[in-house]
Amino acid sequence: MENLLIEIYLFVCQIYHTSSASCFQRLSNNRQPEFTDQELVTIWFFAQVEGCFEKKRLHRLIEKYWREWFPRLPGYQTSVLRLNRLEPGFQTFGALLPRTRRAPK
Repeated sequence: MENLLIEIYLFVCQIYHTSSASCFQRLSNNRQPEFTDQELVTIWFFAQVEGCFEKKRLHRLIEKYWREWFPRLPGYQTSVLRLNRLEPGFQTFGALLPRTRRAPK
């Protein structure tokens, strides 16, 4: 699972680095937060893979099992607020994720 988490983080960082700045605007005057947007998006994707689709479960998963990987994880309310603000950027990720195809029946 560690490898998957690392792969997701590298993917997220690559998208942030190569996409237009308008896709991922910081909605804060804090340009270098202790806990980055890339970390938060990584957590969201990782939780989806783990079957955690609710934000509360997502936060608990990281808090309980992956805290050492994200020592600056903010509290639940702050995480949800930031995740909600980042929602428009998920369109960029959706456009770049490979599509899965179902085999014809």
